Amino acid sequence: MSQWKNEVEGIAREMSRAPQIQPEEIPDLEIYMDQLTTYLDKRLSFYSREAEAPFITRSMVNNYSKARLLPPPVSKRYSRIHMMVLSLICQLKRLFTIQDLGRLLAPVSQEKQAEGLYRLFLEAQREVFAHTPEMTRELLAPRDEEGDGLEEKSALVVQLAVRAQRDLLLAERILDTMETPAEQERREKKRKKGS
Repeated sequence: MSQWKNEVEGIAREMSRAPQIQPEEIPDLEIYMDQLTTYLDKRLSFYSREAEAPFITRSMVNNYSKARLLPPPVSKRYSRIHMMVLSLICQLKRLFTIQDLGRLLAPVSQEKQAEGLYRLFLEAQREVFAHTPEMTRELLAPRDEEGDGLEEKSALVVQLAVRAQRDLLLAERILDTMETPAEQERREKKRKKGS
């Protein structure tokens, strides 16, 4: 097998072992922001594209709080719900706008709801990522073995990007059908006012 195919398969194997923070691993105590960002950064830096870029920063946490994606901290301390929701936000922020994340997270106001959505995310992520080496082998099979693989890698990136585009468009269209509690309330007020 050519060197470039080995390189791509190595990346796929690494993806299949992507780290996760299971709900059981999250400390059941309230922590300060520095502890929160350090813990998430240490455990989930795999998801940062640049090795030196932090997974999460204080300003990100503040911005997500201002956008009301997170419940407010209690006495400047963060709990399990914050950790689960921040983990979701930081892994999905490359895909969704702040408004879309707000729509997705609107029903998550209690720890039980946050944990349910977070577990669903982890399960889906684990399943999809586990199949990455197999999917990659299928995409690589018809590829040319010769050369440096630059053309073949470009073709592979385009195929993967189109799959991601399809999945993202479907997710966005479904998100567009979801009303936040605030939108439901406005619609209800408008309906009552019109009656």
